[in-house]
Amino acid sequence: MPRLEGSVSNPPTVLVLDDQGTSRAILAQVINTMGDGTQVAEFERPSAALEWATHEVAQLALVDFQMPEMDGIQFMQKLRSLDGYGSVPVLMVTSETDAAVRFNALEAGVSDFLNKPINVRECRARCQNLLTMRKLQLELQDRAETLAGLVQRATAEVRARERETLIRLAKAGEYRDEETGNHVLRMAKYSAMISEAAGMDARYVETIERAAPLHDIGKIGVPDNILLKPAKLAPSEWEIMSRHPVIGYEILRDSPSKYVHMGAEIALGHHEKYDGSGYPNGLKGDAIPLAGRIVAIADVYDALTSARPYKDPWSSEKALALIADAGGKHFDPRLASIFISLADRVKVVQRSLQDSPLAKEPQLAVYRKQNS
Repeated sequence: MPRLEGSVSNPPTVLVLDDQGTSRAILAQVINTMGDGTQVAEFERPSAALEWATHEVAQLALVDFQMPEMDGIQFMQKLRSLDGYGSVPVLMVTSETDAAVRFNALEAGVSDFLNKPINVRECRARCQNLLTMRKLQLELQDRAETLAGLVQRATAEVRARERETLIRLAKAGEYRDEETGNHVLRMAKYSAMISEAAGMDARYVETIERAAPLHDIGKIGVPDNILLKPAKLAPSEWEIMSRHPVIGYEILRDSPSKYVHMGAEIALGHHEKYDGSGYPNGLKGDAIPLAGRIVAIADVYDALTSARPYKDPWSSEKALALIADAGGKHFDPRLASIFISLADRVKVVQRSLQDSPLAKEPQLAVYRKQNS
């Protein structure tokens, strides 16, 4: 983890590097007389200064140009590469007047120059100015990090609320039908697993997991006498029932939310069949949006392996066999094969999200009791 570049609250530390003892002593004395608890870390050799800088971060560095191990520019290049020293001000102490040398020093990251012989008053003023600049820089950095943290937390809260709203919206659609309990959670997990195994990126996988539960939201627009009919639907009734993908699409379309946008795509496409015999548009093969093809498998598998008022749950093996047999007909054959290869992981999700025996009584059963 990168070190923080200094601290606003702690007394500043000034790194002083000069191979000449007299010059080093003068610089240290100037720093010590500045007050505010400013501390000095003195070094004669660049290698020792660099070793210290790997563990500590100074708020200002005073560096001699002419030194035996390496010159000040070479030292600067190494110092800037250390964690925490990317923006620490550096004052180069030199008698060098060559413009090219000074230009190279500036390119290496030198903030300012102090000419030899050292003028104590000038040295103190330059150091104070650079330390003040560094303090303000650190304060701005702290504020930026604080604001970034607040934005990150606020964004996380908004996303959490959006995800909760999506689940509650999805359950509102399921509540009127026979599908209860954790159906929308399981099929969302299956959809994410298929997407990941199919090579989709992490953003797509996360989006489809949040969007998949909206697949049947259009059922809220189907009348109860059709949605909850305890017998086979008449052709006219089925025509109404088969409109629920379009209703769901109309409810969800044009949303700025990526989850709701994909939810609209899924709502419209998850009852299409790979051979073109599905509804509402009779799309065939890859003309069916990928998200719709994925969710179709996840939805059917979970419906087959879940208990319903009118049927016992199928075994996983029986449901997987049906998925395999329907590849190329109902389902995208490649995606069906991928899902079957995930059988062990699918069963883990089934166990972890199995419906509680205390879950609400299925709505179709309630309807039958009320109309018996």
